[in-house]
Amino acid sequence: MSTHWQLPAIVLLATAAALPAADLAKVPRTIAKEPAYATKSPQYLLLVFGPDAGDRVWVVLDGDTLYVDRNGNGDLTDPGEAVARKKRAASDSDDDGRGFEVGELTAGGRTHKGLVVGAIQLARLGEEIRNRPDARKLLRADPKAQVVSIILEVQHPRLKGPGVDGRVPVQVGPLDLDGFLVFATRPQDAPIVHPDGPLQITFFGVRPGLQIGRESDMVLTVGAPGLGGGTFAMLTYDKTIPDTVHPTLEVAYAPAKAADPPFRERFELKERC
Repeated sequence: MSTHWQLPAIVLLATAAALPAADLAKVPRTIAKEPAYATKSPQYLLLVFGPDAGDRVWVVLDGDTLYVDRNGNGDLTDPGEAVARKKRAASDSDDDGRGFEVGELTAGGRTHKGLVVGAIQLARLGEEIRNRPDARKLLRADPKAQVVSIILEVQHPRLKGPGVDGRVPVQVGPLDLDGFLVFATRPQDAPIVHPDGPLQITFFGVRPGLQIGRESDMVLTVGAPGLGGGTFAMLTYDKTIPDTVHPTLEVAYAPAKAADPPFRERFELKERC
């Protein structure tokens, strides 16, 4: 049996510290104090920080206003926590998906910078994305469904990166292997993003299909899993993960006879893209 492989990787990591992951399903999804919203249907998302995910920052979309609990005290009525949607420039198209430039927030004594939250209608994305089964399901339920993206420079407890004062840039959404990142209509259903959580290596976007005799592209990413579709927080690998660090991929082929052991091949992934 011969198989040819082309295995580019977005980010590469050989090993990560074996840290226990917090059970994000047990994180309390309650808000101490909320403002008087302008709309009847505010939408909720939760950022958590720290090894036990104990530091919480609520993000609530209310029409053209985004409320962010930037001091992490559970009170969304504090001054400076209402952020207006960025105005569209004359040169912008309707597809640009205006974002909310939040900036700095503090949680658990650490200050994170450059938070930008974007929301765009799923129907405006490319055909390849719209034709995914999970995308079609969202659009059937709501033709105006919005998907969310987040960028943030994290003051990471274990890593140094190219951001301000060694902060690590992360990107979240609009999709991962579990689906799309969307706001929830209730706090108790809010997706949870854990930007400084324990690291994992996973496939980027889709799980690849393998066929004997054909090349297969396997695009990997490194980051921290969250709770809910699209919540995987991907690290920016440049100047965060050393160039000399490479992951190893092991492929197990099902045997022709059930009694035989599987045939295994190992590949060291050295190409970044």
